[in-house]
Amino acid sequence: MLVLTGATGGLGGAALTTILEEQLLNASEFRISSSNPQSAALKAAISAGVEVRYGSMKQPESLEHSFAAAEAVFLVSYPSIGVERYELHKAAIDAARKVGVKHILYTSLALGGIDGETSKADVMQAHILTTAYLKASGLKWTILRYAPYAHLWNVVTGLHDLSDDTATELVIPEDGAIAYADRAEMGEATARVLAHWSSFEGQTLRMTGPEALTAKQVLQMYNEYTGKSVELRELGIDGAIRYHQQKGSLPPEQIDFLANWATMSTAFAAGESDSVDPALEKILGRKPKTIADMRASLFTANTNALDTYDFRETQ
Repeated sequence: MLVLTGATGGLGGAALTTILEEQLLNASEFRISSSNPQSAALKAAISAGVEVRYGSMKQPESLEHSFAAAEAVFLVSYPSIGVERYELHKAAIDAARKVGVKHILYTSLALGGIDGETSKADVMQAHILTTAYLKASGLKWTILRYAPYAHLWNVVTGLHDLSDDTATELVIPEDGAIAYADRAEMGEATARVLAHWSSFEGQTLRMTGPEALTAKQVLQMYNEYTGKSVELRELGIDGAIRYHQQKGSLPPEQIDFLANWATMSTAFAAGESDSVDPALEKILGRKPKTIADMRASLFTANTNALDTYDFRETQ
């Protein structure tokens, strides 16, 4: 029995959809643990006979029930960039171990270079701690490290609202190459891993796109596609944060995100996400989509709004 968490999110939802549509697992072979068991996102799974149990990282005792009698758990990282993230992951791992789970497949980020053990990005710190704790737990493990989602290019590149036709510049702290990947494709690949989860024991899989592009390169593609003339400016951490505070690039309740965003930019500039890995292509059995392949959806406001929530989820 495999238990899936995060099945109502973007990545976990894409994995669940693939599992159901391609019948990669029988309904009796997996269960869903969700803090929102009545979510419309789970309707297809419930209709297919998949059991859904309530489980919340903020209530470890609920996880003990939703993880009970399972051999493995697909543990999707908690959608937060706060300090509580690691503690919630730790509690979930402890709950799994308490009820006899043997194997955890954990979702991390393809930041921190090849090994991912150190990073300049604040968002990576909880992943580093969680991975270390999981490996020391005595449980079997698989680490799934995902490249930044392609549809978040405009979050990374100057917090750019694509509906703002008056924008003439994008401001970031520093530029660096990123091997962006399509979230749906990474979800599909994840489903294939989950269908054969025991075969990936002790492995770390880095899922990246087929090329690494700088913000300047992506912006050039954006300008060519839209006919605009937006320029990139690098102002350093303090300068970029101050610029976006003054501009009001984010609503007041999200202003704290700027400091986290700035450290992410520093990590990219340090080369933490510029390595292309063949794992995604190998698992999919085809070449993953490039930014150019996805430009019609990535570069228009009606299909790609400025969304920092998706950043928290992934990451």
